[in-house]
Amino acid sequence: MTEIVGLRLPLSADLERFSLLLWQGSIPHRIAEERGMQAVWFGSEQHAAQAKALYERLQAGDPELAAVEIKRTPAPTRAVWYRRFFSVPVVATLLVLSLLGALLPVLDRDYQYLPYLSFYHLYIVDGTLRGDWPVGQIWRVITPAFLHFGVMHIVFNSLWLWELGGMIERRQGAVRILGIFFLIAAGSNIAQAMSSVSLFGGMSGVIYGLLGYIVIWNRMRPAQAFPLANGVAIFMVGWLLLCMAGFTELLGLGAIANTAHVSGLLLGFVLGLAAALLDRKPV
Repeated sequence: MTEIVGLRLPLSADLERFSLLLWQGSIPHRIAEERGMQAVWFGSEQHAAQAKALYERLQAGDPELAAVEIKRTPAPTRAVWYRRFFSVPVVATLLVLSLLGALLPVLDRDYQYLPYLSFYHLYIVDGTLRGDWPVGQIWRVITPAFLHFGVMHIVFNSLWLWELGGMIERRQGAVRILGIFFLIAAGSNIAQAMSSVSLFGGMSGVIYGLLGYIVIWNRMRPAQAFPLANGVAIFMVGWLLLCMAGFTELLGLGAIANTAHVSGLLLGFVLGLAAALLDRKPV
């Protein structure tokens, strides 16, 4: 579901009663701090218009609203988390598949099934690792994104996928995030496979693509900017440079698929630019 900003209000504005009135009136919304303002997001133009009218009445001191008794009912914590998780079904599905992809190397000790999800069909000839290009096995250009090796690998990628992917899906819808995922996963996996024959995997290329998409979108469309925290892009690019310099190998964390990261970031830049130029509808 695509979200829209219905109101942008100063940080000093007390929105507690306004928000409670919206929930009591069955108008779903969320409030986030963005660029020094409080942004109130809605799922439809109709709800945004209703909220604007309600806020104007509240500001004018409408006695009818002042007399409304707010019913405070504690929301069940589990239900809230459940709804939040499935409010972004594409990202939720990618997270579940990534978790299964992280369990596979642990459970499949004999590597009977893991090779079917790798990009190359790997085998050893005279002590040298070789691989066949996945002709006729098109799923192999996508499935390496779900493979993860180690706890840090899956935790790091899951957190950023939820944060960055969730931003895009909540604002721009399931079709948009699904298209971005497939294009960046395929492109970054192919680029990594062209750089070397190896068993690689992970959602990192996609995550850097999501970062690139959001950064360019925010530059091109500041009025509809994603709430990307200051310093996130700098931190992630800094981590990318450290990985390229071999920092993770020095720490004993293994080699990193840097080609997938860089190509994913560049693909994200391209897709973000294309979306910002072509998507003229309010988001």
